[in-house]
Amino acid sequence: MPLLPTETKFASFRSWPDTWIQKTLKGIEREALRIDPEGGIAQTPHPTTLGAPLTHPTFTTDYSEALLEIVTSPQIRLRALYDELEQLHAFAGRHLDHERLWPLSMPPPIGSESEIPIARYGTSPQGLMRHRYRVGLGHRYGRAMQVIAGIHFNFSLNPDMWTAWAQDGTARKNPDIIRNEAYLGILRNVSRYGWVLAYLFGASPALCRSFAPDSTLKITPWNTDTLYDPLATSLRMSDLGYRNKNQQKLRISQNSLDEYIKTLTCATATLDPDYRRLGVRSADGEWLQLNDHVLQIENEYYSIARPKPAKIPGQRPLVGLRKSGIEYLEIRILDVDPRHPVGVAPETLAFLEIFLWWCLIEESPPLGETERFMKEANLRLVAYEGRNTDLPLQTLSGQNNLGSFLGMLLGALEPIAERLSAATGENLYRQSVMLAQARSMNPDETPSAWVLHEMETRRMGHRDLGLDLAAKHQQILTSMTLHEATKRQLAEQGRRSIEEMKQIEAAPNQDFEAYLNQYFRPA
Repeated sequence: MPLLPTETKFASFRSWPDTWIQKTLKGIEREALRIDPEGGIAQTPHPTTLGAPLTHPTFTTDYSEALLEIVTSPQIRLRALYDELEQLHAFAGRHLDHERLWPLSMPPPIGSESEIPIARYGTSPQGLMRHRYRVGLGHRYGRAMQVIAGIHFNFSLNPDMWTAWAQDGTARKNPDIIRNEAYLGILRNVSRYGWVLAYLFGASPALCRSFAPDSTLKITPWNTDTLYDPLATSLRMSDLGYRNKNQQKLRISQNSLDEYIKTLTCATATLDPDYRRLGVRSADGEWLQLNDHVLQIENEYYSIARPKPAKIPGQRPLVGLRKSGIEYLEIRILDVDPRHPVGVAPETLAFLEIFLWWCLIEESPPLGETERFMKEANLRLVAYEGRNTDLPLQTLSGQNNLGSFLGMLLGALEPIAERLSAATGENLYRQSVMLAQARSMNPDETPSAWVLHEMETRRMGHRDLGLDLAAKHQQILTSMTLHEATKRQLAEQGRRSIEEMKQIEAAPNQDFEAYLNQYFRPA
């Protein structure tokens, strides 16, 4: 298994034009549950002051009506991206009324699944499809799993790279083919080394007992309402979170775009016996799921990173990938960082960009079945026991402990950080690697250790810590300076989104089943 880039490849990277680095686009999607003052999941509708979630480009919802999703625009500079994220949170914070944003990835106490309201998007076919897809997720995996929150980082390289590589006389391929192969190479390396991000940025070592009341997995009681694992980094990425058994049988290939589309299409077109027994509609005609296939739609596949096509309203992602290829990558492994009111630190975003450049430079051969099993096992181990730096991780070239492997990898990232800092003038890149190196040498410096330390020193469980941080974060958000131009822009976006949704719902021929058949029609 390849481990670190060769000096020749680093030399090549150092010679690339600054504009290739400077014009990399980044975006963030931050998920956060709205909660009431007592820490319960909000039962109120999505705030109308944040617009219509079906059509608003910035404020939408994920699974639950209470699961707010804040989406930035693509930005070139990290500082501009983080400034925008803060402005969006400052605006949202002012429109939560008495509610707050839950600051942790794992949800607050859940009395029953009926307390988790499923998101609604109106009466149009598009809106009904979103809602009924989420109804299906609840039946398939349980509603509780769907209110876990995370940070998604979107990453798009400068298109000039693909054209230059196609013309340099060595690749001799269409720029679109080069682009797709490069992005898939990054994805395979993110899969191989995603445990690094879980160790450095995992922030969910504990959860409310109500989330996993009947779990047979080894997990320790903290108090009457909290469970934890002393060495855990990210229970969100464990079998208690997204790594659920329902999808372990899936074999979605990232070895080529054709294979990715083929294997994911197969999953969305293959009947599943359990889901067939559930049925698509109840006896009284209520929709239980969109279909009885292994996956209702491709977005149901839970992966730590996804290839994404250009966004075209009403177009299936798989159709977009088939027609125009990969436009950007969505990295989904980051936990919400409870130390920051916006859920993530700027240094984390800088490190993630460095890491993705390294994943591009580093060799990325096809993933075979043995290595696929190893990467899944490594991520699971680090999720549960990652703050043990002697933890043995498996590679095709043999076993290596977490600490030594992480040290070598961070050493390889240093020249990339220097190159990005020099090209962009952003010292954040250098700072992020220094911070990661401190965490690699001392697991007590990690966000997951911070969570347990706060619980211990404050003598709090998961719920009480979350409530305390939510109140403090709300004070910070409402005291942040909100630029008048941003305030006017977001208010106008909200009004336009509501009008757009009304126009969609007023359109003729609003037949849901016809819309669904058209959506699933082969391209």
